[in-house]
This record gives sequence, C-alpha cells and structure tokens, in this order.
Amino acid sequence: MMGRNILFFLSLSVILSSCSRNFTVEAEIGSEDYDGVTVYMIRKHPVEYSENTVLDSTVISGGRYGFTYRISEEPFIAIFELEPKGVSGHTEFYYDLPQASCVVEPGRVELIYETDGVKVSGTPANTDYEKYILSPQRQARSKSIEYAGRTSMSDSIRFFYNETRPDIVAFVRKYADSRVGATVFFSRAEGFYGDSLYSSTVKCIAPEYVAMDKARTERMEAERKAAESARISSREGNPYVDFMSLARDGSERRFSQIAGSGNVTLLVFWASWCRPCRNEIPELKRLYETYHKAGLEMVSVSLDTRRGEWEKALDEEKMPWPQWSTLEGFGSASSKAYAVHAIPYVVLIDRHGIISLVNIHGKALEEAIKDLLGSQMQFSE
Repeated sequence: MMGRNILFFLSLSVILSSCSRNFTVEAEIGSEDYDGVTVYMIRKHPVEYSENTVLDSTVISGGRYGFTYRISEEPFIAIFELEPKGVSGHTEFYYDLPQASCVVEPGRVELIYETDGVKVSGTPANTDYEKYILSPQRQARSKSIEYAGRTSMSDSIRFFYNETRPDIVAFVRKYADSRVGATVFFSRAEGFYGDSLYSSTVKCIAPEYVAMDKARTERMEAERKAAESARISSREGNPYVDFMSLARDGSERRFSQIAGSGNVTLLVFWASWCRPCRNEIPELKRLYETYHKAGLEMVSVSLDTRRGEWEKALDEEKMPWPQWSTLEGFGSASSKAYAVHAIPYVVLIDRHGIISLVNIHGKALEEAIKDLLGSQMQFSE
C-alpha cells in the first residue's frame, strides 16, 4: 500500500512540475472583424531579426486567441503577428492591429488590444514589461502624435525617443543578465541611447549576447563593404563580373558562357512580381528579335524566391533567350555581383566583355545596342 502511495505522489509531483513550466497567453482583441485570421507566436532572437522563430499558430475566434507553450529554455520575448491581409506581387499588406508582445515565462498572461497599443498583465516579468516598455510607449506615442501637429516629424520622433528612453534603460538594467534584457536592449539602434548611455548599459548585458551583437555588426559591415566593392567593379568601363546561376531545369550556368564571347550581351534582372519588369518584356523581345542575328545575346536573371511564380511568368512571357534564377531574390550571387537594389536593372556588355552601360531603358538602350553592334548591324540590315 505504501509503495502505491509513493508512486502516486511521484506521479503527482511530475504533473505539477510539468504544469509549472507552462506558459499560457489569452488575447482579447475586442472585435470579431479578425475572426478566421491566423496569428503566429514568434520567439524573438536577441539580436538577429532574421533568426526569429515561429513557435506555433492559431486562428482568431470570437475576437480572441490563445497559446499554451511548454517552456524548456530561459524566458524570452515573443511577438504575436497576424498573417498578411493580402499579397500583391512582392508586396504584403497587413491588418491594422498593433503588434502584441510579452515575456514568455511560466504562468498565465493576458493581452488586451486597445486603440493605442496592447496591454499585458500576468507574470512578474510581464508586469515590469508593461510598466517600463509598453505603457510608456503608448503614452509617448499619443503625445508625439499630438506634438507632430506642431513641429517637424524628426522633432516628433526625437520627442518619442526622449520620453521612452529612461524606462527602457531601467528595464534593460533590471534584466541585463538575461535573454529578455538583451532582446529589448539590442532591438534599439546604438544611436537611440547615445554613446555614453550605450557604453554604460552594454557593460551590464550578458557577454554571450554582446558577442552575438558584435558578430552581427561585423557581418553587416562586411556586407556593406562587399556591396560597395560590387558597385565599383560593375561600373561602366570595367570588365563584366562572372557569376553562377541555374537554368529552369536546375542545371548550372555561368555568365561567362555567354558574355565576352564576341557578342554584345544584355543582362536583365527582373522578377515575376515586378510590374515594371513585366511591362518592359515586350520591348526586350522586340530588341532580341531585331538584333539577335547581328550579334546580340540576352540573359534574364530572375530575383524571384518562389519557383511556381517564376515558372508561371516564364510560361506567360515566353522569352526566347536564357532564363536563370537561384530563387534567392536580392541575396543571389548575381544580384550581389552587380549591386542590384532595384529592378528592372540591365547591364549592357560589349564584344570584349567590357561593361558599356548600366540601367538604361527604352530608346537609349536600343541606340546603345546599335552602336556596339556597329558594322555587324549594318551587315544585318
């Protein structure tokens, strides 16, 4: 009998221990207009936005939603984000609800959506999060909107920063040795704090998170230098820059297989979602049909990220020259090689592999092609 009692109490202890590690959040939106919309629970990375992690999702019903999460790590900040309201090309449109956030730690938390923001209550850390972060932001936002009507936008933003900075620093210092404190601290740029305040506060942050931020800063600086180098090397008068991409069938292609082979080459960066790009295609097809026999080669590199959308556009447009894409968007090697930040973007390369002109369109592009083709063009005509 005693053995059964011991087993019972051990089982009860395990159950209670398990419950004590659960985080539960209940959100009240106050309107059923968003019913049926999916909302995501996302764990914020302390320093890298791109490393945020979707933990769970649910659907809003009766103007409410909720999550229960089994905590197996130290407390962290979660954001609750609604799915896009719609997508038009590459642009996503979002609902007008303010973004909600809270500290995920054992216990029950309540989120209340209001016109000026979201209130949080429940656990000890969330009591502080409301006191030092959310409440001051709501108050400062209301004041800065009123203030904006009497001054410039930059002064209004400066007012908002000045109003919220002391409370944010107080919260960060209270939670400085934790992931929560680091996340709040590094979510603001260094300029938000000013040199002196930043230096004194960062010393309080746990070293592992400071190291993360240092690595991020170094990576961003390396990317900036690489982009500047690409911008310089892809200027007019420089040799073309080679890169690898993929054809529609997945086979590897190198730009050097086409450019610099004695032909004039037009490199075109585009995407299925880019309306100006699509509008330009009929003119590009006319140029190709008119000048291809005289020595004009063309290569289109798509900055799409979704294969289905890219292939659908290819089927619709029926461009008769090589079509490549690694489906990496602006992060592709080809885009980086030519410092492409907006599309449509074209690069015209002469017979010797020298960049002649960049980002020209319409009549100017055609005249440049004719000039580079020269006697071959006259022979073709």
